Amino acid sequence: MAYRFSRFEPGGVLGLWENPSHLGFPDDAHGGVMNTKGKALRPAETIQRVMISTTSYFVGEFCTDDTLISHAWPRSGDRRANMHFFEDSPLSRCAFVISFETPPPVKQVGAAVPQYAPTADFYAAAMSVLYGKRFDAHGSLENSGSFNVPSMEAYTSFCDPLLPHNTKRPRVDLGFPLSLEHVERVYRIFDTVEETPAHDAFHAAGRFYARALRAAESDPESAYLHLITAAELISNAHLPAGERLLDDELESDVQRIAGALPDGAKVASRLRRRLFEVKRRFVQTFLDFIDDDFFNRSESEDPIWGLKRDQFRVAISAAYDLRSQYVHSGATFGNWVEATRRLHERQVGRPVVRDPAMSRILFDAPTLIGLERLTRYMILKFAQAHLKMDLTIPQPA
Repeated sequence: MAYRFSRFEPGGVLGLWENPSHLGFPDDAHGGVMNTKGKALRPAETIQRVMISTTSYFVGEFCTDDTLISHAWPRSGDRRANMHFFEDSPLSRCAFVISFETPPPVKQVGAAVPQYAPTADFYAAAMSVLYGKRFDAHGSLENSGSFNVPSMEAYTSFCDPLLPHNTKRPRVDLGFPLSLEHVERVYRIFDTVEETPAHDAFHAAGRFYARALRAAESDPESAYLHLITAAELISNAHLPAGERLLDDELESDVQRIAGALPDGAKVASRLRRRLFEVKRRFVQTFLDFIDDDFFNRSESEDPIWGLKRDQFRVAISAAYDLRSQYVHSGATFGNWVEATRRLHERQVGRPVVRDPAMSRILFDAPTLIGLERLTRYMILKFAQAHLKMDLTIPQPA
């Protein structure tokens, strides 16, 4: 397969192709021909390598004819290096190198050098959604025939190993085993020349979901807003503006207007757009994809603080209201939604804030733990419905 992921197309420019001597390689003084000494030791121009890592723990590898995801192991015998890998600590990390084949670059003086580092961001986002674990992208190791220095800042950052997206066990919902072989599930839906709005929505929502997991501990407010954005992207693809959010009575009224007025069709269309605003699409999309089985489990230590079916619509509506309060009035709420020691998915009591309306919204809205769980479940169910993603959980042998 010849590198068919069009969304992995080069995302930037490292520089411009120049005379080989300008790149630091010896050349013929007259002909500008690159010296072939050590050619076999240089990175292949058609094999790219990027690095990602996770705060969880994975086994196995993923391999196709043109893509390999495999572990980057810590140095044997180095206790400090192995602490990142094996121990359940705030510094726990597993690192992976993603190698993939690309078409030969067009080498002309002045032509752009392709930059394939965004591939790391794509896989980090897709794998975050698939497994419900935090993944970080570290950039390129080898790119278009050159060695690159990866960014290792996130690799040494601290994390809370008890949070669901950092633990070394599968999630309570759609808990795929923590083995790289299951990357096949997301690889399969993007291994196609076809691009649809559903593909774009899944990819974009995954990016914001992954950002939310990275920000969850340091900036819970931003993490919450990232999850709202991820859900909005899915709702826009699942329920495009103007479609099916009117109940039977309102639909009947709109149809009467369309038939009674000279320009009724135009008026009806305008009413549909206004009646089916972003928030209604947002809430309805969650209602479409969050099934009864979701409420049989919880990330909370005590199920009494898990999300409840009978409070679900109000909770989702309040989550969106929090976003609106933040955007329109600058109201802060991060300390009210951040992860608690017992991983509450909803508020324990009514928050004491100056604005009574804000207090009610905070009380009704899910916490960051609850909204993260809801958002991942909704994104995966969307992928199943619109992209035929396989969500079958393998049973233990």
